[in-house]
Amino acid sequence: MNTRLVFIIATLVLYALTRAADRPETQGVGQQPLKGSYLIYGGELGDIVPPTKTDRKVAFTFKGPLAKDLFEQIGPDNKNTCGAAPDHRIRDRGDLSCVWDKRDGYICYFGLDVPTGKSTNGAIC
Repeated sequence: MNTRLVFIIATLVLYALTRAADRPETQGVGQQPLKGSYLIYGGELGDIVPPTKTDRKVAFTFKGPLAKDLFEQIGPDNKNTCGAAPDHRIRDRGDLSCVWDKRDGYICYFGLDVPTGKSTNGAIC
């Protein structure tokens, strides 16, 4: 597995565990439920095709407390990106992108290129 991907996953897990330890209602709990979805595809997010053994990617989307925590940690807002507005704030760090939207709340996106094990973007503009 790619060292960068392992680092990202380990960082997210350690961060979630650290945050859980700080909350009395989650003390002693190692894992928390994750509210989200995923898309398996080939090609690119803007032009998806059926996945193959050599071209298979997964785009993950998740919401809730972890998305809010990550959004707060990866700031500042990216004001030079499509969709940025006072009621739609975007923050990026590497291939992790988190959004706060007045209507939908906090949402984060990231992706994984399965054959290479490398992280990739999980959303497009």
